[in-house]
Amino acid sequence: VQGIPLVSVNSIPDRFRGVFPFPLFNAVQSRCLHSVYSTNDNIVISSPTGSGKTAVMELAICALVNELNQGSYKVVYQAPTKALCAERKKDWDGKFRTLGLTCTELTGDTQQAQLRNVKEGDIIITTPEKWDSMTRRWDDHKKLLELVRLFLIDEVHILKESRGATLEVVVSRMKSIGTNVRFVALSATVPNSEDIAIWLGKNSACSSSPACEMRFGEEFRPVQLQKFVYGYQSTGNDFMFDKTLDKMLPDIIKKHSSGKPIMIFCMTRAMCVSTAKMLAEKWKMLQPHERYWPAPNIGFSFKDKELHTTGACGVAFHHAGLDVNDRTLIERLFLEGCLQVICCTSTLAVGVNLPAYLVIIKNTVTWADGQTKDYADLEVMQMVGRAGRPQFDDSAVAVIMTKREDKMKYEKMVSGTEPLESCLNGNLVEHMNAEVGLGTITNVESAKTWLRSTFLYVRLKRNPAYYKFDQHGGPEDADRGLEEICEKNIDLLHQAGLLLKHEARLKCSELGDAMARYYIKFVTMQTILELEKKAGLSEVLLVLSRAQEFRDIRFRSGEKGLFKELNKLVKYPLNGELTNASHKAYILIQFEIGMMEFPVEANFQKFKATLMQDKILIFQHCHRVIRCIIDCKLHFKDSVSVRSALEVARSLKARVWENSPLQLRQIEGFGPASVKKLVNAGIRSLGMLEMLEAHKIETILSRNPPFGSKIIRAVRDIPKLQVVSRQVSKVRNGKDSVKLKVRAEIGYLNDKIPGKYRGMILFANFLAERSDGLLIDFRRIPIGKLEGGKDIQFMVELEHKEQTVICYLVCEDIVGTLKFHELKPDVESALYPGGGCCLGANTPASTDIGQPTRTTGNLAVSEEKDSFFLNIDDFDMSDFDDGASQEAKENTDTNNVRTKAEIDLDGLESRLETNEQLPNGNYVCRHRCGDKKKCKHFCCRDGLEKPPKPLKRKKS
Repeated sequence: VQGIPLVSVNSIPDRFRGVFPFPLFNAVQSRCLHSVYSTNDNIVISSPTGSGKTAVMELAICALVNELNQGSYKVVYQAPTKALCAERKKDWDGKFRTLGLTCTELTGDTQQAQLRNVKEGDIIITTPEKWDSMTRRWDDHKKLLELVRLFLIDEVHILKESRGATLEVVVSRMKSIGTNVRFVALSATVPNSEDIAIWLGKNSACSSSPACEMRFGEEFRPVQLQKFVYGYQSTGNDFMFDKTLDKMLPDIIKKHSSGKPIMIFCMTRAMCVSTAKMLAEKWKMLQPHERYWPAPNIGFSFKDKELHTTGACGVAFHHAGLDVNDRTLIERLFLEGCLQVICCTSTLAVGVNLPAYLVIIKNTVTWADGQTKDYADLEVMQMVGRAGRPQFDDSAVAVIMTKREDKMKYEKMVSGTEPLESCLNGNLVEHMNAEVGLGTITNVESAKTWLRSTFLYVRLKRNPAYYKFDQHGGPEDADRGLEEICEKNIDLLHQAGLLLKHEARLKCSELGDAMARYYIKFVTMQTILELEKKAGLSEVLLVLSRAQEFRDIRFRSGEKGLFKELNKLVKYPLNGELTNASHKAYILIQFEIGMMEFPVEANFQKFKATLMQDKILIFQHCHRVIRCIIDCKLHFKDSVSVRSALEVARSLKARVWENSPLQLRQIEGFGPASVKKLVNAGIRSLGMLEMLEAHKIETILSRNPPFGSKIIRAVRDIPKLQVVSRQVSKVRNGKDSVKLKVRAEIGYLNDKIPGKYRGMILFANFLAERSDGLLIDFRRIPIGKLEGGKDIQFMVELEHKEQTVICYLVCEDIVGTLKFHELKPDVESALYPGGGCCLGANTPASTDIGQPTRTTGNLAVSEEKDSFFLNIDDFDMSDFDDGASQEAKENTDTNNVRTKAEIDLDGLESRLETNEQLPNGNYVCRHRCGDKKKCKHFCCRDGLEKPPKPLKRKKS
């Protein structure tokens, strides 16, 4: 075929033949066979969609399996979308299981509990973003990454899209940290695939020579594809333009369909339906001999009434909102030829194999993230790739209907004549910061070395004008320009405090590490660092909403009226006009956390769907940004801001405010109506709910048993934390600040370990602060490690007698669990500098989250150097120290140690019967422990806030 002798599958070992369910490799596969299977060189293959490139990757895997023992290697397959990853996993699960290989998926949809399985897999299927996240934590995943021997890059032509920068740095990083990684890159037809070959290099030992490059033209497509791009006059409104295209659609079908199956891609679900209805109406109006496709030859029935109506005319619509049985029936009927036309969204371009003779892309924009956006090049090529049915036809047609001004752009795209360019220059500063954190970049010279390893450098030399770089003097000029780029970005990072310079060496500051850890944009990081000291909730929310990650959020036409109404109802309203994206994000975050109902006014209803979409986009990013804010404020020892940010983080996770009765919504099975009934009955918190008996809950909510018992069990799964702080010793000389050693005793009161809740591994945040807002200690501890209690010791400097130490403990992801304890030091005034006079600068910190007014509660700080938010996939219970530091166990001040109190066991029963109260006002618990003041039970030492339940008498 095309002058290439086809090679039999029998030419490879018997055990691999089951991977290839055909007798002969096709022309593309036969041409690549020797280079892929019999050498270990990197390879770049550029060929049309549907030409059999997937089998080339499978050959590379077989070659590795044939060479190495299982367990001594990992294969990474990288695709640009989660849909492609899911499709590949489904396919390879079956193919490679017979070889004993396990495929694991690592994408944004991967559940935290499944991440450990990735380390056990042989073939890791992932996206550039997820692999970037993995490789940024090189120390955490070093063993895994060192096992990678084969790196498969599907759709490498996404380099020219905005997400391509991540792919570029990931591959460059794997080239530098992987000692012997082989790269196989697959691309659609592009004119400069040789640049990709230069970028990858021949192999790790000979990176200066290009990789093996093989380019195949349109003649290698199994079904010859004709492509047409039609441009039409646009008024500027995408929706009105789409209506214009509807009028043109019948003529396009008449001209190109030849009475064969048609797939029409539409920009929204609603337009799928409206287009299908329009075509069905047109079809009914025509005489049978004039119709562009035949009527269905069998009867069928759909649940969706509109679908049933259009289906009778041979037309269906298909999108994710349809009933799954309807979707399955549509797919089967289309494959069988009973339905001739499917109007669908771009999601059908990946996954389900529904090839058509004619593919029409009606409008080149889609509805995403609450607004219209141009399709990514990859999406367009995937949709075009649906044209062609090898089992029925030897030809196919793809039509793109677009705006007149975009006609040339899409002509270049589908003809494969547009060269690939790099997008790395657009966000180089973020990626350079990450490489400094990894140690790839240690000075300007290593920065240049890293930049030379990128695709950007290859294209910079070939096409300097595209990157606004003037090159007149050849290679020397290019290197000089490279140095300018490096120094410019290094200076930006250094001036922002993200990079430290010591002589010629570069190192990330703690702030730079946080930026890389949480994938934060440089502009967002600058905004975070502008957050004022002792910030309250509203200030933290404002900075969060100004994140560059929300830049795509915009006020749509007519939408401001709705947000003005919402602004009146949120907890922290904005003053003045609503003008930009941050204002919208600020209100939407509070709309969600406040569990606000959408306004009922009729003129607002058209914005309901788009508001929900905007909200989803915001919550995709806000958890990372708030975690970065927390880490930055921990660095500055700004306890007030840390507490505010922690409260925002809890509220974002729970989707409810900390001190709101809506915290009851965290209980599974409780909706707004249930919460309203409980609040009307005086139940406003999780603690109050737990005090109720099961039958009382059932009465309030008009539910039947065992509903109440299930609720009680659910509430008891929520950690009931406790913290008590005690003064251990003091060091003073009358001149310097008093140094106080404090021991915080933390734990939980639950009967069983509350290590998980609704499938989540739970963590406690311990924070200790001085009353003027100075952070003393912070720790993030798995709640399961608090069994039996845990002592935390720390030193604090006191500058005057009014200062106190406050310790806090809270469950990181559940609101309504905050506890604190305020310790008033036992230090004589004369021991403070200046006799303990209160200095104006040391007034207690104030914030809109309020100061503790009781003496018992929680918050703490830690010596552990781990970042505040560890990823669960890296979490190892053994990483956490069970006890306090050795220093903390020594040198206790005997004057502050309580003397042992002997408990009269004979009199204990009568004390328990009479609900005796302790000096602190709490009640004696029912435990029959010997020395209650030495006991590890918090309730034994400090008592209960409410009287215990009566003792149950044994029957005589």
